[in-house]
Amino acid sequence: MKSLLLGFVVATTVLAANTHLMAQATSVLVDPALPGYAPQRPVAGSLAGISGMDTVEAMMGAWGEAFRKIHPGANITIGQKNVGPEERIALGPNTDEVFHSDNAVFEDTYGYEPFRVKICLAAFVLKSHVSAIGVFTHKDNPLARLSLAELDALYSAERRRGYPADLTTWGQLGLTGEWADKPVHPYGFYWRDDVTKYFRELVMLDAPFKDAYRVPGDDMKRRTPKVSQDILTALTEDRYGIAFGNFSYFQSDQVKPLALSDRNGVLGQPVLGDMASGRYPLQRFVYFYLNRPPGQPLDPLVKEFILFVLSREGQKLVAKDHYLPLPAAIASVERGKLE
Repeated sequence: MKSLLLGFVVATTVLAANTHLMAQATSVLVDPALPGYAPQRPVAGSLAGISGMDTVEAMMGAWGEAFRKIHPGANITIGQKNVGPEERIALGPNTDEVFHSDNAVFEDTYGYEPFRVKICLAAFVLKSHVSAIGVFTHKDNPLARLSLAELDALYSAERRRGYPADLTTWGQLGLTGEWADKPVHPYGFYWRDDVTKYFRELVMLDAPFKDAYRVPGDDMKRRTPKVSQDILTALTEDRYGIAFGNFSYFQSDQVKPLALSDRNGVLGQPVLGDMASGRYPLQRFVYFYLNRPPGQPLDPLVKEFILFVLSREGQKLVAKDHYLPLPAAIASVERGKLE
């Protein structure tokens, strides 16, 4: 059962903080525990990447320029195409197949999964960047938090996370009084959107949406900014609605973001600190995707460049471009994948 008093306190805090989110978005410091870049060997040659986001292109350009100062013979370039998912950067040859909603096309072509490395966290509230995803209700809703299992039961009838009952009313989530018997109206994006794919994969374990799910406007051809505005409008007008979407498009004092807990009960608040630490369970990462056959070593140029990106120097350039730098613990795990 959820505490209504806790809900009021969290809601008040979140609403008061909304006006400061844009300033906060650029204030994250690089983890001092990140190691500095120490070249393992001199490298030279050319390495090309492809991205669908122009802000990622700018960050790649900064990495390439800094890397070339250390390795003068290295030339790192990035091209922009109309491709997605937006959080993927294809690095090196034979990687066009990574730009699909899943890895099936790549696996069918090469017989193995693409190799991927986390290179930074998504931005918080910047519309121009790959941004974190949140869950939102009307500002009057006293609910403060949800578990991923509860969220799954709100959006999918299959409940693959194991919640014991279908959730259809706010009373089932602990709300009382006028809210107890009111239906939950789940909103979201059309099924092909990157945001929908991520939400279904992480929250619903790829289950289908329940029949009550609605895409406001019911136009499947609209792009994310238009759909986001329609969802925000619907949630502003519907006290009993709930929606998921990019934090960058839900900056309004008429809605509020919810705290979320993961399968282990770790609670992440919808604030910059928990986004930057990776504690908020719907925070996203930006990845390098490569074609690396299983058991084969990385090309030395590729390895050195990724080691630079994961270093203190590389992550400072992440912060400069207003993405969120990786915590040292996560960067350490990613470096281990390179061996």
